[in-house]
Amino acid sequence: MTNETSIEPRDSTDVFETIATAMSEFRAEMEYSDKLGSRIAAKTRLIMRVVFTTLIISSIYLVYLIYVMASNMTVMTTHLEDMYSNFGSMSDNMSEITRTVGSMGRSINGMPEIAQSMSEIDADVIAMKGFVNDINTSIAAIDSDMVKINLNMLEMTGRLSNMNRSVRSMSYDVNQMAVPMNTGPMSGFWPK
Repeated sequence: MTNETSIEPRDSTDVFETIATAMSEFRAEMEYSDKLGSRIAAKTRLIMRVVFTTLIISSIYLVYLIYVMASNMTVMTTHLEDMYSNFGSMSDNMSEITRTVGSMGRSINGMPEIAQSMSEIDADVIAMKGFVNDINTSIAAIDSDMVKINLNMLEMTGRLSNMNRSVRSMSYDVNQMAVPMNTGPMSGFWPK
């Protein structure tokens, strides 16, 4: 009997020490898991901030590109209106030339009044030269407008190419930023 009682306390002490050791190990493991979870949460927050910052900057740049493209469209519309006005002026000049040629034909018909007709023909030819000069001026203005429209179209093409490149780059960046989320310890949590 005395032997059994002396063995019991030592066994219970060993049991308590084993339990205390196991609890210490469990606590250390829980603290390690807590630290690891805190690190993962901090990295996830950082990644999300970087992604949202990149998206905001890219959106602002895209809005700027759209604004520049709208400005170019306005300038191109102005040039088209000028070209339309020059076409109208050229049409008026052609009508005047037709009227002048008709007047010349009527002047030639009167043979007895050849001297007067010749002076009228001279006046008509002078008027025709003026109209031809006006037509040349209108054609030069149309050529200038076409050059400006061509430059605006080239600039718009460049802007659209830059916008397309920015969107592709943004898509690539977002995919690259999502790689840690799809391959880390929480890879099954995020949808692919």
